[in-house]
Amino acid sequence: MRRLLLLALATLVTPAAGAQIIRRGGMPFQEPTTFVSFGVGLLQPWSVNDGSTSSAWDFSDATQFAVSLERNLGGGAALGVRGTTARVPLRYSSVIGGDALSGTDADANVSQLLGTLHITGGSQFHTVLELSAGATFYYNFNARGSDASIGPRSADTDFSFGFGYGVGYNVSPRFSVDVVQDQLTTLHQKSGLSAGASTSARLTTTRIIARFGLGARSR
Repeated sequence: MRRLLLLALATLVTPAAGAQIIRRGGMPFQEPTTFVSFGVGLLQPWSVNDGSTSSAWDFSDATQFAVSLERNLGGGAALGVRGTTARVPLRYSSVIGGDALSGTDADANVSQLLGTLHITGGSQFHTVLELSAGATFYYNFNARGSDASIGPRSADTDFSFGFGYGVGYNVSPRFSVDVVQDQLTTLHQKSGLSAGASTSARLTTTRIIARFGLGARSR
C-alpha cells in the first residue's frame, strides 16, 4: 500500500514540476525599448584660449549634472542623446595694452549636448563603453564680487567628441548603476589667435549614473 501511495504521489508531482518549468520558460524577460539616465560627476580643470575676447579661461573643477535618453538597439547597444550642465569657477585672464594681463576670478556655465552610442556587456557586473559627438557651450560669464558680465556676449559653441569607459552593476533587469570616465576633446575657433596657440581642450569627467529601462522591446 505504501508503495502504491508513493507511486501515485510521484505521478502527480512530476507533471506539476514540468508545468512550472514550462511556464518559466514561456515568459522570457523583454528588453526595454528606451533607457533614461541621470548622472552626477566631477569635471576636472582645463583651459581655453579665446581670440575673439583676447582672453584665456582657466577652469577649475566643478560638479556636473547629466541626463540622457537612449533607444535600445539590442545586443547591449543603445543610441541616444545626452545633455550636461555645470557652473564652473575660473580664472579669466585678458590682454590689456598688448602684453599686460589682467586676471579676474569668475564663474561660467558650461553645458553640452551630445549624440551617444552606449555599449554594455550582458552580465550583471559589466563594462561600459560610450562614444559621443556634439557641442560644448560656454556662456553666462560673471566676475566674482561685482557679478559683472565679462567674456563673450553670447554662447560660445565648440565642436566636441570623445569616449567614455567604465563599469556597471545591474541591480535589476531594468535598473543599473554605472561609473564612467569621459574623455572629451573640444575644438575652439582659431580667429584672433596666433599661429602657435592651441585651439583644442581636453575635458575629463568621472560620472556615477543611474540608468532606468522603460517599455518592452518586441522580439
